[in-house]
Amino acid sequence: MVQILEVMDDGEVHEIKDEEKPIKELLNSDRSYIINDDDERIVYLWKGSECSVRSKFIGAQKLQEVRGQVGLNYSTIAMDEEEQDEHPKFLEAIEETRSDGFAQEIVEDQDLQFEVGGGPTKTRTYQEVMSRAKSGQYNETIEQSGPLYKGDDSEAPVSGSPATQEFSQDKLDEILEVLDEEGVPEGYEREMIIMGPKAYSVAEKKQTFLGKEQVEKVLEPISSLPEGIFFAEGYVPRVLVENKTVVAIEFLKKEE
Repeated sequence: MVQILEVMDDGEVHEIKDEEKPIKELLNSDRSYIINDDDERIVYLWKGSECSVRSKFIGAQKLQEVRGQVGLNYSTIAMDEEEQDEHPKFLEAIEETRSDGFAQEIVEDQDLQFEVGGGPTKTRTYQEVMSRAKSGQYNETIEQSGPLYKGDDSEAPVSGSPATQEFSQDKLDEILEVLDEEGVPEGYEREMIIMGPKAYSVAEKKQTFLGKEQVEKVLEPISSLPEGIFFAEGYVPRVLVENKTVVAIEFLKKEE
């Protein structure tokens, strides 16, 4: 399954659904696109050779939001149009006709909505749901509709304590090296790491140099976590402690 989503200048991302053509015929050089390949678990950002700097910038932001929707075990690859021949899996993906997948459109001015049952059906915003949940008022069945992730930094924690201090890049690399040396238990894969006040996903960055493909693991901040309290259902946490201080929490998921 391969989806194609067009990055709009107003910051929205709209899925192209009404075309029965190979994806490569839908790519215009003056636009940016996000292509989600569910089979290979890769989300691509394709930047046309004639697209604006604004389009490229917005696309880079929305790439991580789409990746947050489909799964933190998906890797991300951003490329300019001139670089696409360096990515054989991408070339295979765009030969396919578009199909439905897990990625959702991103509409900035649309509030997160929930359909609430248990009586006459009502529609509540995310803020209403969280307010009622915190006060213990919920005995209702909730179905979600609308965009899944909508990042907001307005409630970021105050820095100062060890738990909220951001780590330097050197420290992040050091922690990742320790975790890699320990290895991931057989049958599991790492999807997310929490370090300080931020959550990171581990992506594989692929580069081709002199005809040889090199793979490097990099940490990418997750900017599109949902607000509020939620269970990490289906994940196994693993904690890294140094000098009696928790420095990292991994979330491991069973491989399919």
